[in-house]
Amino acid sequence: MTTKLGLALSGGGFRASFFHLGVLAQMAELGLLRHVEAISAVSGGAIIAALYYLHLKKLLESKPDEEIADDDYIALVQALSADFLKATESNLRMRTFADVRANWKMRRPDYSRSDRIAELYDQLLYSKVAGTDRIAMRDLKIRPSGFPHFHPYYHNYFRRAKVPVLILNATTLNTGRNWQFTARTMGEPIRYQNGQPIYAETDRLPIRLRRAPDYQRMVPRQQDFRLSDAVAASSCVPALFHPLSVNELYQDKNQPVRVQLVDGGVHDNLGISALLDEECTLFVISDASGQLDFDHEPETSPIQVLHRSAQILQERVRQESLNRLMETQGRANIAYIHLRQGLAIQELAWVGPNGEPAEPERGIQPPRCPAIAPEVQRRLASLRTDLDAFTEVEAYSLMLASFLLSRRELADLRLQADYPQSQASQPQWSFLAIAPWMKTPTENYLYQLEVAKLQFGKTWLLYPPLLAASVIFGAILVGLLWPLFAAWLNVNISLAAILGVVAVVALDHLGYKLARLRGIGRLLSILSYLPLRWYPALRRILLRAAPLVLGTIFVNAYLAFINPLFLRQGRLANLKR
Repeated sequence: MTTKLGLALSGGGFRASFFHLGVLAQMAELGLLRHVEAISAVSGGAIIAALYYLHLKKLLESKPDEEIADDDYIALVQALSADFLKATESNLRMRTFADVRANWKMRRPDYSRSDRIAELYDQLLYSKVAGTDRIAMRDLKIRPSGFPHFHPYYHNYFRRAKVPVLILNATTLNTGRNWQFTARTMGEPIRYQNGQPIYAETDRLPIRLRRAPDYQRMVPRQQDFRLSDAVAASSCVPALFHPLSVNELYQDKNQPVRVQLVDGGVHDNLGISALLDEECTLFVISDASGQLDFDHEPETSPIQVLHRSAQILQERVRQESLNRLMETQGRANIAYIHLRQGLAIQELAWVGPNGEPAEPERGIQPPRCPAIAPEVQRRLASLRTDLDAFTEVEAYSLMLASFLLSRRELADLRLQADYPQSQASQPQWSFLAIAPWMKTPTENYLYQLEVAKLQFGKTWLLYPPLLAASVIFGAILVGLLWPLFAAWLNVNISLAAILGVVAVVALDHLGYKLARLRGIGRLLSILSYLPLRWYPALRRILLRAAPLVLGTIFVNAYLAFINPLFLRQGRLANLKR
């Protein structure tokens, strides 16, 4: 039977990206990367998958199939790892707010943080490999030598080094369905049978968005949809980034439809459904998503309960996706690698009438990797899912963990598929340097991994003198400015000012109704025109653009002074000392 190997790279910010790099390294060493025919990626997985695909495109188009060796894939992953670590050290999250012109541009309704981070993806990651500033999705088509009209569905059978299909997954807010970007087209996936679309019986949403066969048959504005925008849509975390919009592609009679895209993890954070659509028979699932953790005393405030409920829902979706895959495809055909792999599971007995546990404590101990200390792996599983700078210690730890955890799973899958033994030489991976600390962790190493869980304040915790100096400076600043704050808090606001604000807001909301009246109503509608016309623009300026412009100096100061301190403390050389 013909096999088709699919690779799924989960979401999870840069934590996921570095974790996936270790899996790619292990697959290259075992000779599996050349057999991959479909790559489905989500969020942080999409960031690294797009970069890998650009490197792979250069390799497959520069060498004939018979000359491509396993060592070429190893060299590719080594270059990919170095490029990605260097790019992430620039701190993409903070750099999103570091340009005054881009910050002022955010006053516009068609420009947001999502658009800005897409520009940074291009600038720091993709353009350096592609050699051009604007990489369109349709430019990703790989055209290997010897195949002038190559199509992966038909011609991969004749190749030793397969040409994979890349699928970047997002979620459509309009319909709640999966949205896929490929080199051929974009839109909501539809399965066909005998030329007719097949929908799930439970999918009863009144409108479906059919996707075009290719970009050439779309509206001109969307024909050159950028790779960086597709990655930004896939990694557009709700509430942290604005949705990325696709305009003019659909309309409902005379009503335009604006497609709003958010993180692909909202629909399927593992990217499994796309591999099933591609009819894969073998699966490598690299899962660096945030798995639900045990909470001894859950918070009961409304916001915390809502947050915890959303986590439970995401965990349920993740488990159901995996259960469905294993039931339909068989566990032997799946290599599943995740951050809690091999960690012990504790079973607590209930408390009996005497106030003591009714039974002795029990546990489940799956086969674990002896080269990773459990306390290290638990900390790596709780590492932040962010787009900020990652240190060498953090990045190497994630890469080595997935490299070691995936070895047995991938070796078993290679035997199951009967793929030939790799002919690659023994590579020297840079992340192997962290191996002694992962097996026998020091106090300093564990502390760095503990601090790595935080979204903010990591540098201050790694540098106690900086923390102390910041506290002293803050206390002095508050002491100097407190009289001004106290005077400001005692300002008397007149009733006329309050009524004036209420009147402006009322006119702003009711002006469109008053426009239909005569006499005084017409006069009031004219007076309301200004706030009605300019209030959204003023709101964007005051709430979006202005704070970012004013904060640019602080962002650049952080990037110039604080970020280098954080990276310096996380260098492997400092860990050795």
